[in-house]
Amino acid sequence: MQYRKLARTGVEVSEIILGAWQFGKGAWANIEDDESYRTIQAAIDAGINLIDTAVGYGEGYSEEIVARAVREHGGGAMLASKVMGGPEAVKTGIDACLQRMQLECIDLYQLHYPVPRVPIADQVGAMAEIQQAGKIRWIGVSNFSLEQHREALATARIETSQPPYNVFWRQYEDNVIRFCAENGIAVIPYSPLAQGLLTGRFRSKADVPEDIRSHNKLLAPGILEQCLPVIDRLTEIAQAHGKTLTQAAIAWTLQAPGITAPIVGARRPSQLEENLGGVGWKLTDKEWQEVSAAGKEISGLLDFSSNMWGWAPR
Repeated sequence: MQYRKLARTGVEVSEIILGAWQFGKGAWANIEDDESYRTIQAAIDAGINLIDTAVGYGEGYSEEIVARAVREHGGGAMLASKVMGGPEAVKTGIDACLQRMQLECIDLYQLHYPVPRVPIADQVGAMAEIQQAGKIRWIGVSNFSLEQHREALATARIETSQPPYNVFWRQYEDNVIRFCAENGIAVIPYSPLAQGLLTGRFRSKADVPEDIRSHNKLLAPGILEQCLPVIDRLTEIAQAHGKTLTQAAIAWTLQAPGITAPIVGARRPSQLEENLGGVGWKLTDKEWQEVSAAGKEISGLLDFSSNMWGWAPR
C-alpha cells in the first residue's frame, strides 16, 4: 500500500479508502455480515487505514459493523462517518454515532449532504462545536458545491471533501476539486467504479441489480450504451499493463489532478483484493488523456440537477 498526506491533518492516508455503504445492507442486495467483517479486516491487513461509513448506510448499521470489525481486529484504521441535518441533527447525531461505534471521538465526521434552507454556516458551525467538545478530530463535507465549500471554509477548517468522481462523472472536476487543491483540502471521492459500471459487469440495463444501482444515471438506457466503447478501450489499456478494468479505473482516478485517495467499496475479500491492484502503477500520460477526454464527453450528457441516483435531500 502507498500513502498520501491527508490535507493538513499531519497524517497519511492509504491510496485506497474502504467505503462501507454496502455493509449497511439497506440499499444493497445479498450482503452477509460475516463476509463484511472479513472484508473490513482484510482491508486493514492490506494497509488500508481509513474506513468511511455513515448513519445513512442502513440507519447506522454500517457504523456498527465497521466499528465492531475494527475493534475485533485490534484497531489499525481511522474511522470516518457522515451525518445530514441542521445544527441539532449534527449535535445529536454525533452522540448517537459514538454510542453505536463505541468511541469517545471519531477521526473524521462529515456533512453527508448540505441541507437546503439551512445556512451552511449553521451546519458547519455545529460541526465546529462538536469538534471543540472533543467528539471529532476533523471536519469534512460531502456533495457540496463550490459556493458551499467557500461558505463552509469561511466558518471552520475543512479537512476533506467527498464528491462523486470517476471516468464518467466529472461534475466537480473544474470547480470543487480545483478549489480544494488551492485551499489544502483533501479530496476523497466516492464511486470511482461507478457502482460497478467500471468493473465491466453491466453491458445492458438487464445486467443491473434491483438495488440502489438501478437508479444510477450512468446505468440508464441511452447513457449506459454510450459508456461501453470507453469501457472497452480502458479494458484494452488495462490488459496492456497486465491489469483488470477495475484496477485501471482506480489507477485513472488516482492520477487525476487534485485527488488524494478514492473511496472504493467491496462486499467480499476477493473484490477488495482486485481493488488493491489499482495502486502502485500508472496509465501512460497518453492513455490517461485519451480515457479522460472520452469520459468527459459522456459526462457532458448527464443531468447534474440531483445526485448520481436521481434524488436529492429535501
